[in-house]
Formats: sequence, C-alpha cells, structure tokens
Amino acid sequence: MGYSFEWVDLPEPAATARFRYQAYLELGDLCRPCTDKYHSLADAYQFHLNIAGMAFCRDGMRRTGMTYQAAPQPFPDRPFDDIDDLRSADQSRRDAYNAAERAASAQTVAGMVGIPEFKLTSNGPWLVGAREIEQALNLYQASSPSLRAELEGDDLWVAWLDWLRRTVSHGGFTVG
Repeated sequence: MGYSFEWVDLPEPAATARFRYQAYLELGDLCRPCTDKYHSLADAYQFHLNIAGMAFCRDGMRRTGMTYQAAPQPFPDRPFDDIDDLRSADQSRRDAYNAAERAASAQTVAGMVGIPEFKLTSNGPWLVGAREIEQALNLYQASSPSLRAELEGDDLWVAWLDWLRRTVSHGGFTVG
C-alpha cells in the first residue's frame, strides 16, 4: 500500500488533464491516452510514500504537534444504483454528489489546529487545505529545536517538509 499526494490547484495543462482523467474515471471508462497524459503532466506536483515512509512522516508530525487525533465523519452514500445509473444521471445530480463528497474529504474539527491525522492514515479521498498545512507548519516551527534537528537529519523528512511548504500556495493537497 502506498500514499499519493497531489496539489489541489494544478497549473495548466496538468489541471485540464486531471479534469479529463477524472471525468472518464467517474463514468467507469478507462481512457488510456487521458490517463497517460494526466500522469505525465501531474507527476511534478505529486509526492509518493510507501506505507513505512508515511508512518515515519506521520510519526514526526505527531511528535511535533502538526496533527491531531479525531474520528472522521462518514462520506455521503453514493446515490447511484450502478454505473449505468451514474452515466444516465442528470449532471446536476452528479455535481451535487461530487460537492458533498468533496466537503466530506475536506472535513476538519472545529477548534482544532493542524491536520487531522485520519487524513494521513488512508488513501482517502482526503483534501488537506492550505490553512491546515500552514497551521501544521507553524506548530512544527514552535516545536523544540532539538526535535526539529533530529527529524531534519533524515532526507525523507526534509523532502516531506519541503513538499508541504510548496503545497500551501497551491490550495493544499489531496490524498489518494
């Protein structure tokens, strides 16, 4: 099992390629050229971790107070009986479901600061917003210098922090 992270706001032409890829995916179609184009264009805006790498980064985030414990709220039930129902559904019905799913993927806990850890324990779909990341990075900066020095002795941690910092100006990131 691995984790894939991607900027929320992709630059063009990667944004259009993702839109086309997701449109085909939503309808249960596999458009090989769309898939290949999306993956090649979006690669520069992604970060990948295997399960051990994610556990290491999550542990560092927990130790520095960047994350908090919470239980996720359930995602909305899919209102389509099957792929044929989805394909024949009115666009407004599909849009309403997509909006509800996106809201569920962006959930946070009122009054909490940082990133809810549940967004980093599964492949989502989760959306970690720029504000959550900024808060987490501020908490990291406020953690003990000796702890930061210990963590920054690892190349993976340094790469993860750098990637987090870059995502702030791109709407955050998705977890998939």
